Amino acid sequence: MAALREALLAGGVALVPTDTVYGLAAALDSAEGVAALYALKGRPRGQPVQVLLFAPRLLEEALAPLDPATRRAAQALLPGPVTCIVADPAGRYRAAAGDAPGTVGIRAPVVSGALAALDLPLVATSANEPGGPDPRTLDDVPERIRAGVACAVDAGPLPGTASAVVDLQGVPAGGPARLLRPGVDPGAVEAALAAAGVRLVPG
Repeated sequence: MAALREALLAGGVALVPTDTVYGLAAALDSAEGVAALYALKGRPRGQPVQVLLFAPRLLEEALAPLDPATRRAAQALLPGPVTCIVADPAGRYRAAAGDAPGTVGIRAPVVSGALAALDLPLVATSANEPGGPDPRTLDDVPERIRAGVACAVDAGPLPGTASAVVDLQGVPAGGPARLLRPGVDPGAVEAALAAAGVRLVPG
């Protein structure tokens, strides 16, 4: 993983596996890397991307400033194949927010080995053409995108269905969580939130 870390710190974009699909990632704190990720994806800068956190310590840091109810809900879902949309009032993750400052989509995949030790917060998006199928293998990634990355990590075939997206911004006021994208197992998401005392409704 040393080559991956070096590429990210140098402002490069990497192809990385998650627990769902392959994604494009750049270091959150690298303006050069973030710009390169948006350009390679062909994504307008106003559209938000995820914050991808592989190391458990980074997830703990991301959840610590949240109110207790939102933190419990997020902890019930993460790590896992879910993106949680939460408040980011301090702007720590502003580079990922697009035209929606003050919010962030936190993604903490279940991974093992050296990838779990990657102690860098990343911005990330799926490694496909906009609107194209989500890549289950590196070979599924469009050639144009593969040619533009500085580093690629091959973890073999992945499930191939993108993460669920759950908006937790209504939880502090006692409102429900909203399911914006179902992902692999909406029932598991609903059950996990129910155990945390949060109702899930369609987005």
